[in-house]
Amino acid sequence: MKSNYHITYMLFIFVFAFAITSCDVQDKSVDTFSDVADKIPNFSVIAGADNVTVKVNRNNDVSYFDVNLSNIEGDYLFDGDYRGWCAHWSAPINTRGEEYKGVTLYSTLGDKNWDKLNYLLNHRQYFMDTVEGATYREIQAVIWDLIEFKEFDVNTNPVFDNLNKEAFNKILRNVRERGSIFRFRPGMIYAVFADMSVNPTDGESTQTVIVERGETAWGGDLDGEGTRFYSIFVLDGEETQEVVAGRNREKIGYITASVEGDEVTFTTDFDPYWVLQDTSEPVKVQGINGAPPMGLSSSEVSAGSFTTYKGDELEFTVPVFDNYLIHFDVWLLSSE
Repeated sequence: MKSNYHITYMLFIFVFAFAITSCDVQDKSVDTFSDVADKIPNFSVIAGADNVTVKVNRNNDVSYFDVNLSNIEGDYLFDGDYRGWCAHWSAPINTRGEEYKGVTLYSTLGDKNWDKLNYLLNHRQYFMDTVEGATYREIQAVIWDLIEFKEFDVNTNPVFDNLNKEAFNKILRNVRERGSIFRFRPGMIYAVFADMSVNPTDGESTQTVIVERGETAWGGDLDGEGTRFYSIFVLDGEETQEVVAGRNREKIGYITASVEGDEVTFTTDFDPYWVLQDTSEPVKVQGINGAPPMGLSSSEVSAGSFTTYKGDELEFTVPVFDNYLIHFDVWLLSSE
C-alpha cells in the first residue's frame, strides 16, 4: 500500500518549502541496514530491544523527527518519546504516525567511531542557538555528511535547495575538528539506530532512523527492586529526597514535596549541567497508594503509561498519594 507521505510528496514535489524538508527524493535506491552493517563500525544490539514498535512523525523544529518507541524490555531504554533524525537521505518512510513493528535498536555507546555524530547530537541545540542561520535542516545535513550509508553531496542533493551552506559548513568544520576528541560522560546523548528495513515503505527499504538516547532519572530515596531501574518517593509530609540517574544511581539533584490539603507540590533542582530533555513530556509521574511498590515489572515502570502527571515542568502539583514514581528524561550538557 502506498504511504500517505510518499503520495503527498509526489503531489508537492515542486513546492519549494516541502522539497526542502523531505527525506525522500526521486532516487530512492539505498542498501538495507543489514547490507551496510558490515561496511560501517560494529553496532551492538540493545538487550531487550529486538522487537520494538516505532512510530515516526515530523518535528521540523528542534529535530527532524519525533519518534515514539514501545515494546522495549530490559532496563537500557524505556518506552516513550524521543528526538530523531534521518539516516538515509534518499530512502522513504511514513512520517504520519504509522507503526513499524519488529524493529531492532543498535547502540553507538562506547564506540569511538561514532564520536563525531554523538558530539553533534550533544551540541545541536548550541549550534542552532549560536550559529547564524542554523536550523534543524543544517544539523540534518551534517548528519548525512558524517554517515556514509549513501554518498551525500550538499551541493547537488535535491533535498537542500534552501540549505544555509555557510551555517552548514561552519557546523561541519567544528564537528570534524572537535568531534574526534569528544569525551562522552554518562548522561550525555548518544545515537541509537533503529533498523526499519524489516518494514518496507512503498516497496523500498525503509530508511534507518537515528534516535537520541539521553538518560533516565527518578526522584525518591527508596530504590525499587526487580529488573528495571526505578526509585520511589515515599510521601511523609514535607521533605527533600534525591534524584538519581542511570543504572549506577548517580545523584543529580533533589526533589522536594510540599503538602497542602489534598494536594502536593513537587519542586526539582538539578545539579549544574543536568537539564530536562527537550521532548514534549520529559516528566512523568504515577501516584500509588498503600505500601511502597517494590519489584515492579517492566510494564509497570514504563513511564509512558503514567497518568498522574505528564509535562515539562520541574515544579508541578498533583493529588496526594502514599507513594510516587517520578520519572525524568534528562540530559547532561557538554561543558566542552
